Amino acid sequence: MNLNYLYNVEHEIPLGYLISVYFFYTGLSAGSFLLSSLSSVLGIKKYKPIAKIGTIMALALLVVAPLHLIVDLEQPSRFWHLFVYFNPTSPITYGSFLLTLYPLMTAIYAWFMFRKDFALGSKALTNWRGKLYKFLSFGHLETTEESYKKDEKWVKRLGTINVPLALLVHGYTGFILANVQARGLWNTALMPFIFLMSAIVSGTGLLLILTMIAERYLSSKKRITEERKELIFDIAKMMVWFILVDAVLLIVAFIVLFYAGTNAYETAWQMLHGEHRVPFLLYEVTIGLLIPFIMFSIPKIRKTYTGITIASLMTLFGVMAMRMNFVVGGLQLQLDGNGWTEYIPNPTHLAFIFTFAALEIILLAVLFYVLPITEEKDRYKKLI
Repeated sequence: MNLNYLYNVEHEIPLGYLISVYFFYTGLSAGSFLLSSLSSVLGIKKYKPIAKIGTIMALALLVVAPLHLIVDLEQPSRFWHLFVYFNPTSPITYGSFLLTLYPLMTAIYAWFMFRKDFALGSKALTNWRGKLYKFLSFGHLETTEESYKKDEKWVKRLGTINVPLALLVHGYTGFILANVQARGLWNTALMPFIFLMSAIVSGTGLLLILTMIAERYLSSKKRITEERKELIFDIAKMMVWFILVDAVLLIVAFIVLFYAGTNAYETAWQMLHGEHRVPFLLYEVTIGLLIPFIMFSIPKIRKTYTGITIASLMTLFGVMAMRMNFVVGGLQLQLDGNGWTEYIPNPTHLAFIFTFAALEIILLAVLFYVLPITEEKDRYKKLI
């Protein structure tokens, strides 16, 4: 008697929406920090008003981002194993240390950036804010020109160190995926650059929105001045080129996929014609890239707060879709190329994602309200 055994075992998708959202948060952090460093590191003074906003954004996003990884472990109490069981051949090991070093360096960098405000505020204010600023100054209450110059030197030094750290923290995520040879969508040297460029797009989009909110509601003037308006419009103009480079990298990646192996070709086909065509072509490409590119390219739209807000929100939506398409979509095609595994998000994971999003919004709101994030020449003027 001959027995024939047929197996059709579908494996669970190991990297789901929790990891996708984690990539999204770290990308926002890296993108916003890189833009905010234009003044402190490269010395482009006109971008100084966004330096504090971008730095606080980067720090707040880094606080919440690792929570997604810890929840995804299913046994969160064991996350410390990543630090004590060092594996020199694992990118994830290096990523664990980068995720610790980068926030720490960003916090120190932010302290030197705010120290002058803390010192002046602790002397000018007698309310709870003054007491908080005195505490945050950690006893460094000098208000001399020499102390300010020392602060600026430290900001530049730390920023110079932190820029490559920001690139590494988000670039390593693309590097991890690129080294999985069995997954055609991931296994390309372009993957780290695709992740980094989309991070700059989304980080800049969120920075634009938060800058407008901060200037309109948190500055002493309660309005966006002409000087700030020109800066916002200038950054919006930069978005045209950011989106264009992001789109070119994506196009090149898909051209490579069509000429690669069977798994790569089938994954690309599924993205363009099959199961993933709506999330990819509609959410990521049309809403996230094409429409914002057109909106930012038209001066009449680019020079309106409504147009900038809508286009920026679209880029955020598109980059989020990109993270989900690449992370989850890259795993859904079965390795033999003959099947597409359905991904059903874990309801508990979705609950954590929305909870962490609410936590992020609250954290940003509190930090923006408490800290002197707007650059105002007349703040504490009598003490200068």
